[in-house]
Amino acid sequence: MITLKFPEGRVYRKRRAGFIRSLFFLLLLAALLAAWYYADGIVSGETIVAAQSPIQTADGDSFAIGPRKFRLKGIDAPEYHQTCDDAKGMKWECGKAARAALEKLLLEPGLTCVADAQDRYHRSLATCKTAQTPDLAAKQAADGFAVSHEYYGLRDYGSEEDAASSARRGIWQGSFTPPDEWRATQSR
Repeated sequence: MITLKFPEGRVYRKRRAGFIRSLFFLLLLAALLAAWYYADGIVSGETIVAAQSPIQTADGDSFAIGPRKFRLKGIDAPEYHQTCDDAKGMKWECGKAARAALEKLLLEPGLTCVADAQDRYHRSLATCKTAQTPDLAAKQAADGFAVSHEYYGLRDYGSEEDAASSARRGIWQGSFTPPDEWRATQSR
């Protein structure tokens, strides 16, 4: 009787092919999970119209239309629990005032938002308008309830912020801690 013996190379190739196939499927699964986790659920330039959906505000630059969360692009408003100093040095609730100002704008008819990105908190970064207000972020900055974002020396709403500062409106009536610095002190 003759005993058949397979070459060692064949057994090795089978194991290597199985390993490569397993590695490929693990990488594919990891890519799909990463895409799902980082998917922002928006198409660049997507327009959202808030018809009959309930609207909830979080602070002076963040809100939700139904289940979807938004942040106004280009500004940073005081956080809801943040306080500022008025011209006499007295504390006032500038975060609550900024939220109230945004709530008033969001209640205007014809709210439409164009989302084009997502922040690290999975909120859609959007430019929003109503029938009465052509840019809600510009209005918040002009009324002194937000500061303009600055990138490489350029500010999104610099002229609106400068006008509010000159007229001493909103947070500019006294002194305040910039919202990003205030958040950093709260997380400690």
